[in-house]
Amino acid sequence: MEENIINEDGEISIKDLIKHFKDVKRLIRKKSITISIIIALSAAIGLTISLTTKPKYTASLSFAVEDDEKASGISNLASQFGFSLGGSSSGAFGGDNLFELFTSHYLIEKTLLSPITIDNQKTNLLNLYIKTYELDEKWKKSKFKEIRELNFPIDQKQETFSRPQDSIIKLIYGQILKKPLLTVSRRSKKLSIGDISFVSENEALSKYFVENLTQVTTQFYVDTKTKITRQNYETLKHQTDSIKAELDRAVSQRAFMADNLLNAVKPSAGIGLAKKQTDIQVSANAYIEMKKNLEMLKISLGRETPLIQIIDAPIFPLEKIRIGKIKGTAIGFTVGCFISFIYIIGLLIIEKLRSQIV
Repeated sequence: MEENIINEDGEISIKDLIKHFKDVKRLIRKKSITISIIIALSAAIGLTISLTTKPKYTASLSFAVEDDEKASGISNLASQFGFSLGGSSSGAFGGDNLFELFTSHYLIEKTLLSPITIDNQKTNLLNLYIKTYELDEKWKKSKFKEIRELNFPIDQKQETFSRPQDSIIKLIYGQILKKPLLTVSRRSKKLSIGDISFVSENEALSKYFVENLTQVTTQFYVDTKTKITRQNYETLKHQTDSIKAELDRAVSQRAFMADNLLNAVKPSAGIGLAKKQTDIQVSANAYIEMKKNLEMLKISLGRETPLIQIIDAPIFPLEKIRIGKIKGTAIGFTVGCFISFIYIIGLLIIEKLRSQIV
């Protein structure tokens, strides 16, 4: 049973191992030219890839979220004036949902359209992305005229975008998430600290995308979470200002009546002055109370507003990822050796099969 590595007892025979090893050495000598070509080509391909592949830049940003989900006295205070805080905004945009917002189509699209200034020229992240990945050069080869002439002026409003423009933004959004260029994560469930990173072939694109996405998302989160409360605050403020205006008007009218009373002969002329003084006292008391409640509502609004603090922001120069010439050649060489090994094993198996058939 010398033709088998494993004997009848299921054990590996040293003699057979030596024989197969010799067969492998024989095939290596016989196919040395082919093996050399495979390894040389693989190494050359690895070197070529290292020279032609553009470097990638990674921008990372970390932030902390302080978001008190507990109910405050704002609901009771607002109910005194007939307002309802609802609670839907807090429930829909509370806790972990902030991290999901970073990958939403609406906010990434808004980030891409954010204006930026590079080398004293105003543009937006969408045009910078298009230039970085040479999408405009590919469009010029299209058989459709509307694709060849496609562009995104920075002063164009989004609601006026054409169908091809909307399709391109949707395509880029898919590329950002599928590659993925953008990653958002939370360090742990116990820590409200998040990390955002963006990888691209353009250093400025990576940095500005992370910064603008963070700004757009956090602003949307804060505005949405406190929307109803802010509306109630503005309504109460308007009512307080109206009471103040009535008070000022009553004070002016009383002063005018007091001036006329100096020339009055009949005592009944002072009745209007007394009534106006009563109106002033009522308006003043109402104004003081509403002003106090307005300040309380303002404090409560501040407590309900989530605090999002940037911990580490990306700074130039960014982390650069690139396959060096030596590394690329070494990887290609290793792959070539592996392919050669598989090639020799395949030849050995074919020889054994042929010998058994004969």
